[in-house]
Amino acid sequence: MKRILSSFPIFIIIVLVLYLSSCAPQQEILKNVEVVDGDTVKVYGQSYRLIGIDTPEIHSGDKPVGEYGTDAKNYLIWFANNFELTYEQKGTDSYGRKLVYLFAVDGDKKYLYEASVTEIGYARPLMYDDTSVPNYTKQIVDAYKRAYENRKGIFSKYDTAPVVTRANITNSYVGKIIWLEMDVSNVRYSNYTYYIESDFALVKIRYEEYKHLFESYNLYGLKGRKVRFYGELWTDTSTSKYMIMLRAPFEIKIVN
Repeated sequence: MKRILSSFPIFIIIVLVLYLSSCAPQQEILKNVEVVDGDTVKVYGQSYRLIGIDTPEIHSGDKPVGEYGTDAKNYLIWFANNFELTYEQKGTDSYGRKLVYLFAVDGDKKYLYEASVTEIGYARPLMYDDTSVPNYTKQIVDAYKRAYENRKGIFSKYDTAPVVTRANITNSYVGKIIWLEMDVSNVRYSNYTYYIESDFALVKIRYEEYKHLFESYNLYGLKGRKVRFYGELWTDTSTSKYMIMLRAPFEIKIVN
């Protein structure tokens, strides 16, 4: 194993140890890795999109610049500089990016980056059934739960984030981690997504995250209730409403 930089605390080293597994044959070792952000790297111009996670944006586009995006990128830089990297490819997306799970190799062991970065609170789960590997998905899900339990990264604000309502919401909150409070007028399911709606905002939950994290939580029971939702505030491009993409039931609090 390469040297471990002192710029990252011992907690992160412990996190890596949690994801040791037998090292199956890999396609190739990645060299000269260019880190784009917390979930994308390039090697000689070829992009690799890391499977199972979504890290906050560091450049605005369809999604705003988010909190902890730079932290996620710096962690991946640290990871790439201190370990020999390899991957398992599960397809290619419409942009020509290789869809991969990323590993650090140490002898006959390997560390799953996606679980490690999620454990320290710099990533959220983002699964697709056609690329997910059950064992790796479970590691990422369990890591997200521990990030919440230990109040790491995005969850460090869980007990102090501002409560944003229809009365006080402004565009200045976009990209920030908040509690979004709204009177739920409707809950519906369409195109593999749950929509929790109000007059000024909505919350989306993708079916893949619901299946792996919500354990049959009754979302329809939220209709007619005042509810708070925890996460990064975006603007929905199709409705222009404020929006949060929810990942887990512990990001929901029923007010009344």
